[in-house]
Amino acid sequence: MTATLQEENIAPAIRSQLDFLRELNDIKRLYAQNIGNESFATWAFRRACAGLTDGQPLQADIWCAAIVSAARLGAITPEILRDAGLSEIERLRIFQQSIETHVSLSNDVRSALTKACCAFDGISSGNTSSPQDWVERLAAAPRAGATCPGKPRIALEPPEMHSDHCMMVAVYGYLLADLFGAKREDAWLIGLCHHFHNAYLPDAGFTGEIMLGPHLHQVIEAFRLRGIHALSPELQGRVICLFEEIIGVSTPLAKTFHAADTLDRVIQMEHYERVAKFRVMHALTDLNLVHEGPAQKFQHDLLNSVGLMNEGKT
Repeated sequence: MTATLQEENIAPAIRSQLDFLRELNDIKRLYAQNIGNESFATWAFRRACAGLTDGQPLQADIWCAAIVSAARLGAITPEILRDAGLSEIERLRIFQQSIETHVSLSNDVRSALTKACCAFDGISSGNTSSPQDWVERLAAAPRAGATCPGKPRIALEPPEMHSDHCMMVAVYGYLLADLFGAKREDAWLIGLCHHFHNAYLPDAGFTGEIMLGPHLHQVIEAFRLRGIHALSPELQGRVICLFEEIIGVSTPLAKTFHAADTLDRVIQMEHYERVAKFRVMHALTDLNLVHEGPAQKFQHDLLNSVGLMNEGKT
């Protein structure tokens, strides 16, 4: 682990990674035919959580590598490339390069993730047998959106699932842990588990929590324990301790977790704002929608002739 940065250096370090964190956040909105009717983040969440109930290693490095590589490779998995005839060495190099392109990663984290790509080739195609109730419920549980006591809810569509949020908080926690001096694996684990209660408690947001008043702690604790009891015996005590450790912000893990949770929540809101402001000309000019190739001039001439290249211009 790298040396812990001084407190005043943490904000600049996170600021330098914001674009990278935003790019990762869109994996919550990445869909493909090979992963079924769910986002890539939820697909990875199911598989990452499978080991929590049967005593397997946490595989934090491996699944973080999967998420980081998906930022550039989308839902292309090792078995897809295997079906195309690529060798194991060729597949490995592609996934390692997809991680190496992210220049904001620290050397230690980049090294851990590129090394973990070797194992991703072996587990990404595994089936999640006997999925746990809490995992299925979080994959079907929408987040509340924006709520504030005394004000109407702002319904944001499409709704974000708790599985997406938990997966991203786990990944953000892993990536930020070194900055605060926390253990990456602890930040990963509490990120996956921190919404156990919403597997059984519909998310009514901050407004709903205020309405529960003095009963809030009892309700959350009762449903949180259901999730904890579903974990392997080796993990139950550890997760209980992690929940206690993230109360307040007095420990390195607490600071890591709350930073990861807050960043994901706000970057998710940025997504809704970005979608609302999207314009066709942004795709045509900034993203080069009609990209270079033998037909590009014809395509541009066509769009100009029918008036589509001028859309949004004053």
